Amino acid sequence: MMTKVTIARALKEKNRVAGRLAKARELVGAENSKDKNVPRGIDVAATFALAKVLRDRLVAIKSAIAAANKSVVSKIIELDELKSEISYLNGLDVKEGRFVTTNYGSRIESELDAVIRKPQVLEEVAALQARADRLQDELDEFNATTKIEIEVDG
Repeated sequence: MMTKVTIARALKEKNRVAGRLAKARELVGAENSKDKNVPRGIDVAATFALAKVLRDRLVAIKSAIAAANKSVVSKIIELDELKSEISYLNGLDVKEGRFVTTNYGSRIESELDAVIRKPQVLEEVAALQARADRLQDELDEFNATTKIEIEVDG
């Protein structure tokens, strides 16, 4: 049954349908090929057919969400890139100073110098996170107020 729902609700439905599809495919994979004398726990053909229905439903939901998101797609992409940059910066090696290591019993001394230092990384991450939070709030508001029509259960 087609129903008008918010994008937030459609995203939940998408995740639910994707989970059901993954489970159906997993069951088909586990039960499809068995020894002739071992009974199957499910109707494989019916579950395979259900997976096709769920796949088509997932395509329809994703398509409806994508069409509705046209006006905010640049915000979605920017948010993704901000998260990626935050992750990159948080993993950036910023060690500095003298270090002693041993390698096969040999003592190795080194002095590390970082061009981009920890305070700069922390400052940049804070600024990126603030922008990401603002974008996420805008997208959450959009998802809570924009309605689309999709097929939902019950």
